[in-house]
Amino acid sequence: MAAQIGLKEARSGNLVSRMEQAVILAEGLSKLKGAAMKAGQLLSLELVEYFPKEAVEVLSRLQSSATTLEYPVIEKIIRRELGEEQFAKLKDIDQSPIGSASIGQVHRAHFDGREIVLKVQYPGVDDSIESDLQILKTVAKAFCGLTGRQMDLGPLFAEFKQMLKQEVDYLHEAQMQQRYLEHTVNLQDVNGLSYVVPKIERSISTSRVLSMDWQSGVSLRRWMGLNPSNDQRRTMAEGVLNLYFHEFFDWGLVQTDPNQGNFLVRENGSKLDLVLLDFGATREYSREFIRQYIKLLEATAVGDRGILRDQAIAFGLIDKRESPAAFEALHQVLSVAVRPFFSDDGKLLEHSPFDFSNEDHSRRSQDTAKALAAELKYSPPPHGLVFLHRKLGGVYAILKSLGVAIDVSVYWRRMIES
Repeated sequence: MAAQIGLKEARSGNLVSRMEQAVILAEGLSKLKGAAMKAGQLLSLELVEYFPKEAVEVLSRLQSSATTLEYPVIEKIIRRELGEEQFAKLKDIDQSPIGSASIGQVHRAHFDGREIVLKVQYPGVDDSIESDLQILKTVAKAFCGLTGRQMDLGPLFAEFKQMLKQEVDYLHEAQMQQRYLEHTVNLQDVNGLSYVVPKIERSISTSRVLSMDWQSGVSLRRWMGLNPSNDQRRTMAEGVLNLYFHEFFDWGLVQTDPNQGNFLVRENGSKLDLVLLDFGATREYSREFIRQYIKLLEATAVGDRGILRDQAIAFGLIDKRESPAAFEALHQVLSVAVRPFFSDDGKLLEHSPFDFSNEDHSRRSQDTAKALAAELKYSPPPHGLVFLHRKLGGVYAILKSLGVAIDVSVYWRRMIES
């Protein structure tokens, strides 16, 4: 209701400033629960270049709840989910969680003589998803009204709903984690780095309690703060980039949450282990989707604006009603995106490492994104790419933090060959 009032008054010009409009609209957001918080946070990132800064500030205030539940409440959930017979097999459950997020918290324990972790979902997080998303959608529509944009946000919010419903189903997450484990078996010991996926303990896992073996290590962010050697940083960078290319182009199975806490690092002799965690936000992509994505990048690389325009429309990247200036701005965005692979004259950069800490490239990416957003009137964030590009942005941020230069031409060839 508050969001609707804000929209009505914004249109009638009764409010003094955009900030006042945004504050009124924010009242509706205070009702959001943990699961929908993720959608709100992602929406703030996707709309940062679309909407007034005051509106984006409102969305960016959304924070995942870090509040933990007392152990007696957690124990009650575990008992109800597993049953008394299975619960009795758990030993030494640590009453203090080792981690918490917006939809659950994690506890260490022992089972069948092995150390495990229990990921326990908070009560009722799945019950409010639809109502919370409706609030968020109403607010987003109101923000559209502030800038005169005519965007169909339905497909975007359908994507949010599907992903959130998936994230609160721990049995689905267990399936995704098992598939990753099977894929990464063949990727062991790549350039001095091994991928590790914890094994699921299915006998004590349900849709609200997920059990898996314990893996030691420090978060990727903390590891980078321990001043690893140049060789180690390069190994990590190549490992992260290699994993992304396998996920999307080979498997069509992408863990789309790039939070650095979802990667643990440990030394294994002279090598590194990269432990992969949290598969709730895993997204599957069809071979046709991947093929169309590659065609879009190929059209960008050769500079064919006609093919690029057709591909971008067919792919849902931009609405056909947009102006010629918008299509030119899109071309600039995509040209910057493929810049790590090509020279200014369009030749593939072989044996010429790209420096991911290059601030000029980051600045150009931001500037072209702003220019595109300023031109768009009908095109919302492309729903099919929202989660993929969240992952890709996270990969880029990791590579930038590692401060290394990598020859990426081999990855372009792998992409085309796939």
